[in-house]
Amino acid sequence: MFKALFPRAARAALAAIALASIARADELPEITVTADRIEEPIGQTGASVTIIPGAEVAKLGSKGLADVLRGVAGLDVDEAGGVGAVTEVRLRGSNPGETLVLIDGVRIGDPSSIDGSLNFGNLSAVDIERIEVLRGPQSALYGSDAMGGVINIITRKGGKTPHRSVTVEAGSYGTISTRATMSGGDDVWTYSLGVNALHTDGFPRYGYRIDRPLSQLLPYTLSPLPPLPADDPTNKGGASGRFSYRVSDTVTIDAGFSLFGNALRFDNPYAMAPADVFSHYNVSQTTIADGFVRANVDSFGGLLHSQLTVFGNDTNSNIWETECYDASGDMFNCRSGYQGARYGAEYQGDLKLGAFGALTFGARNETETISTSQSPNPDGSFTPIRAQQATNSVFAEHRLTLGDRLDLTLGGRIDAIEQGQTFETWRATAAYRIDETGTKLRASVGTGDKAATLYQRFSQVGDPTLAPEQSFGFDAGIDQKLFNDRITASVTVFDTNYRNLVAFADVPSCPQNAFTIAYHGCYYNVGRAETKGVELSADAILVPDVWRARASYTYLDAVDLETQTALLQRPRNKGALSLVYDGIAKLELESRLTLVGSRLDYGTTSDVTLAPYAKLDVLANYKFNDNFAMFGRVENVTDARYEEVYNYGTAGRSYYAGMTYSW
Repeated sequence: MFKALFPRAARAALAAIALASIARADELPEITVTADRIEEPIGQTGASVTIIPGAEVAKLGSKGLADVLRGVAGLDVDEAGGVGAVTEVRLRGSNPGETLVLIDGVRIGDPSSIDGSLNFGNLSAVDIERIEVLRGPQSALYGSDAMGGVINIITRKGGKTPHRSVTVEAGSYGTISTRATMSGGDDVWTYSLGVNALHTDGFPRYGYRIDRPLSQLLPYTLSPLPPLPADDPTNKGGASGRFSYRVSDTVTIDAGFSLFGNALRFDNPYAMAPADVFSHYNVSQTTIADGFVRANVDSFGGLLHSQLTVFGNDTNSNIWETECYDASGDMFNCRSGYQGARYGAEYQGDLKLGAFGALTFGARNETETISTSQSPNPDGSFTPIRAQQATNSVFAEHRLTLGDRLDLTLGGRIDAIEQGQTFETWRATAAYRIDETGTKLRASVGTGDKAATLYQRFSQVGDPTLAPEQSFGFDAGIDQKLFNDRITASVTVFDTNYRNLVAFADVPSCPQNAFTIAYHGCYYNVGRAETKGVELSADAILVPDVWRARASYTYLDAVDLETQTALLQRPRNKGALSLVYDGIAKLELESRLTLVGSRLDYGTTSDVTLAPYAKLDVLANYKFNDNFAMFGRVENVTDARYEEVYNYGTAGRSYYAGMTYSW
């Protein structure tokens, strides 16, 4: 089986990966909080986790988080038409809604969307300390949606030393962005605040730099399209804040918030009239608000650490489009509104058991709501959705270290959904460290569940009795350090099986009403899938203080077990290679090569194969002194034409430059 998962391309990639790196060894983050819900050295976890430091986020995140995440092994990013457009993220071939996204440990996402996924195009990289990517089924730790894994975006905390910074950048496609941060504090309280804003004229999202003829996507109205517009502009921004107040030596209060806004013009290839595809009336606006307050209490002489978190978030989207229809089939311009909210409270206790390890346990109550609207509603035929569901959960995980080398965890969770299903999940991990050779052997196994979304349960084509989607997966890997820690390489093999996947079709279980007839079906449980593959990553210091390198490679075999066909939008082969030169004082130069293999996608009348592509970016940064730095980059140096989503264009050769002042 291992040989089948390790094709010739992966074996050949090992040679390249042996020369790769993320950063200097002394800059690598050593602590993870996502792998086991507590702070722990990354070397002690058996889970497969990648940490993206804040410096990388700041370097690549001026337009959002898509470019920040692209180089992570096992993670795919699809951006449908440039900055701010719908951006989907998949972990190990899972669906977008099967990846749980957190900000500072608090679940976000859109409860009003069909699959509950987060559109990463709406996010901005405001003031991020690091991003942790945890792969594999993690529902035993985090509940619903963590079937493919977890992405935890951790914002920056303040410190006693005041810090301020301002960054300005401008470049191709009429792009300009700004970011400002400030932080500080004393022995009692700390704060950190950040804000950013971006405008880009962009390019026509549908059809840009596509050589073949374009047409509408409705098969029965295939018609030539009018000329592409000059641009499709985007305006987006965000703000974040973290605060901490020390009440006493044993009690602290933490609080945080994040705000994101995204307004853009979009193209609608599903419009019936060709002239409406590029209409300037097609505009969307989305706001996301997220916040939490967390009390931290140490008791029993520090044996028990307790956290009580109260949280809430809201996603509000409005879409103006040219083609809405009433009951008579008459067309009119309209605004459609979608609001999803989530709020609740969670307790987590971390109990030290001495020679018997440690126990993490807790309980959670969460309520999700959905509300839809449309205006105008000429004949009253629009039927809004108004629904909510509450989920009550309990969880526990025991951690034990044997002989100072073997780290073990075993945990489980029960989630009970109001007027729905109750599901149980579990996870076990093991990590064995051989310090003499710089080796860590690790493995994890567990189950994942995803509750049906509010839309899938309570829309006019939904089914309130839908069962949760389920997964079972395992991975095993080796982390190896070589040449006095100058090279660190990792190899991971994984396999995950999915069942009860929610699908949409006209099946006998569909209620026979006007909506299921009009939409030709309803939601039901049927799907089965398997994703398996190999993840390779490595980092190296090639020449100390002169050359560094980084590489990652993913081989993915993702199959629909119902049809025995490849899952769409999942490249079988994907890799990234980076080479950094900093042999000149104050100057850093970096080249980044992204390689993506061919993959299937939804076509106009049938599935199509998107061609493989290679994209080269070059970055430069010159630090004049401790306060002032200038930077620039050239993206898509070779002007490669490629698509991440069928018929949606990507940027050509682009130039950006900016400066940062810190004090």
